[in-house]
Amino acid sequence: MTRDVPVTLLRAGAALLITYGFLVTGFLASHGSNPQPIAGLREWVNRPLGLGEDFGPLGLMVLLLCTGYAAGGFVRTYLPVGVATLLAAGAVLIGLDISTVPPDKSVTLANVAGNLTFASHLVADKTLLVPLAWVVGCQLVACLVAFDRRGWFAPAAVLVAVGELCVLAANGVDLDHLARPLLFLPLVLLGHVVRRLHDRALPAWAGLLLGTGCLVALAAVDRTFPDLRKWWYPVAATYAVLVFLVALLVSGRTAASVAGRTVTRWLADRVEWLLVLSGVVGFAVLNALRLHIPVPVGMIVALVAVGLAADACHRLTRRRSGT
Repeated sequence: MTRDVPVTLLRAGAALLITYGFLVTGFLASHGSNPQPIAGLREWVNRPLGLGEDFGPLGLMVLLLCTGYAAGGFVRTYLPVGVATLLAAGAVLIGLDISTVPPDKSVTLANVAGNLTFASHLVADKTLLVPLAWVVGCQLVACLVAFDRRGWFAPAAVLVAVGELCVLAANGVDLDHLARPLLFLPLVLLGHVVRRLHDRALPAWAGLLLGTGCLVALAAVDRTFPDLRKWWYPVAATYAVLVFLVALLVSGRTAASVAGRTVTRWLADRVEWLLVLSGVVGFAVLNALRLHIPVPVGMIVALVAVGLAADACHRLTRRRSGT
């Protein structure tokens, strides 16, 4: 239970950052809106700290560190992508505008299959019905790495693969669509390494070597893909790692009390659903309402809709999977 406390707190915090960064400000930015409260936060907090994209990537990094530290079951991890992809396809077919809509406003069986299997994320210029599904793909890597009983072979193999893809990209191979997944993936591995060290299942020297390799891989990806450099992702990763380590080391009674609250546990349990449904349910509601009611009111309705959808999906899939 002591180890669950920091993970619960961090996952709940990640849920808030992700929802704010990819739904609230993401929708406003897509329509060229920059209201004063958000503009002020960007000017006085985001820019001085070097955090781009309104805290969304920071939330993803914290979530992936937690996933690496406490990887769950493969099926349970994948379910949000499967459900959200089918919902997105259905929304497009009935004419709703979600975060990404195919250019011809149609959905094909091949496109749905590509999104369900992550094939569309691995190939350039494919329509992504759930753009952030790659985050769950990184989480699935954590589930696979967790099967490694040695504790070092699997993360080392993934780091080598990341390095090889960086070499290919540096030599002109078009891998720009993989830039963000490749940059965020080492954080999953770092979370796994920390857990192995915590369990004393990994020698200190191996943990130090692998941890350093994760950070080097992250920096290498950032330098390999020019489009990433403007976002200062290594800065956000530094904050995420520091927050993650501090939460693990100093959690006490106050942290346990906050982690035990219903709202905290609710956010922590449903963060993956909030991640994938924000661009489907949230954007669909906002686009349907924005011409009829004020945007702030529509945003509240959208947040409630996403929360209800996330809660329903979490409860139904948990019941079906027996977890």
